[in-house]
Amino acid sequence: MSDLTNKDAEQDSKLAVLESKIESYRERIIALEGETKDVSVIDSTLENAIRRIEMVHQRIDKTEEKLKHVEQKVLENKIWIQRASAVIGAVVTVIGIIVAIPQDADAFTEDSLLGEPCPTELASRNIVTEVSVKPSIEEQE
Repeated sequence: MSDLTNKDAEQDSKLAVLESKIESYRERIIALEGETKDVSVIDSTLENAIRRIEMVHQRIDKTEEKLKHVEQKVLENKIWIQRASAVIGAVVTVIGIIVAIPQDADAFTEDSLLGEPCPTELASRNIVTEVSVKPSIEEQE
């Protein structure tokens, strides 16, 4: 029986060692659970931050699309304004020319637009009345 008693005592001591180890593991697990609670809070915070970043990216994409649309409209308006200004410039030029033309067509040759005789009028006043033709050198010989 002493063999049995020795085995029982040996097993009891092994059980006591195992129980103490299990207790220390329980304490460690409880400590780790406390630490993991903080990690799970950080995890959920991180997930929320990632969702917010994705939402911001979506907003940026939409804003970029709107910006491209507005830039296209501005370009179209710019082209339209350039065409309109060219037409307006041409119309103003034609109107200016029409207004500048006097009703009397002889005004350009008689008194010019400034009220003074123009050079062509002055030149026409000195009309040559007589023209003489000199014989050429060959004809004289």
